[in-house]
Amino acid sequence: MGIKLDKVNFTYQAGTPFEGPALFDISMEIVDRSFTAIIGHTGSGKSTILQLLNGLHTPNSGRVVIGEDIITSTSKNQDIKHIRKKVGLVFQFAESQVFDETVLRDVAFGPQNFGVSKEEAEAIAKEKLQLVGIGEDLFNRSPFELSGGQMRRVAIAGILAMNPEILVLDEPTAGLDPSGRKELMDLFQFLHHSGMTVVLVTHLMDDVANYADYVYILEKGKIVKSGKPSDLFQDVAFMERMQLGVPKATRFAKDLVDRGLQLGRLPITIKELGDLLHG
Repeated sequence: MGIKLDKVNFTYQAGTPFEGPALFDISMEIVDRSFTAIIGHTGSGKSTILQLLNGLHTPNSGRVVIGEDIITSTSKNQDIKHIRKKVGLVFQFAESQVFDETVLRDVAFGPQNFGVSKEEAEAIAKEKLQLVGIGEDLFNRSPFELSGGQMRRVAIAGILAMNPEILVLDEPTAGLDPSGRKELMDLFQFLHHSGMTVVLVTHLMDDVANYADYVYILEKGKIVKSGKPSDLFQDVAFMERMQLGVPKATRFAKDLVDRGLQLGRLPITIKELGDLLHG
């Protein structure tokens, strides 16, 4: 299932003295089964877009089209609640979404909230917990007794238990060590390869290079550029001017080019750099 934003504008606390415009005339398409990254400096509107994608916000004007559902300024919460089952949103520091007495009950809560029986919900919860690397020995533990990384996996399992068609990730690896980050990103890639549409907000350009197949760049609530990572990262000066930078492999290759090495295109992953240097 894909998503389209059509001339979307959004203002926080619109019509009040505290209103703050956040998005301006945003039109974008997230293709079905794609892995799309949204990047930009802090305050560019990335998280606002994510919350439009599952109906936590409604646009002030324009529309958000999710499969056959359309969200506009007149959409009511009860009419779009079902979209949150289709579009699973994992917040930054997702462990703050954990709340129940045991790990199993926490993950089973979502399906039960949408009418699934307790027995079926627990079966789904066990499957998703194992998928994210949480073993049976932790099922009956309090989630608040777990490590931060484990709590985050429990929260992600809770989203996956809803069997969403689209997974929306807001800095999902923030604060994790490199091995923990790679494990989670590999999980998201596995879900993508299994047919799920994935939308990722991140400030890590290596993750964009390694996992995304399309990228939107935001600045001050507007899309300033979009394209394939392999194309966008060729313009190192632009990416650095945007204070986003480029993947490590691209930066290293650009330094070599500046010293006289002839390259047709800059590599964006370590594998591409290795192939280039040993080819």
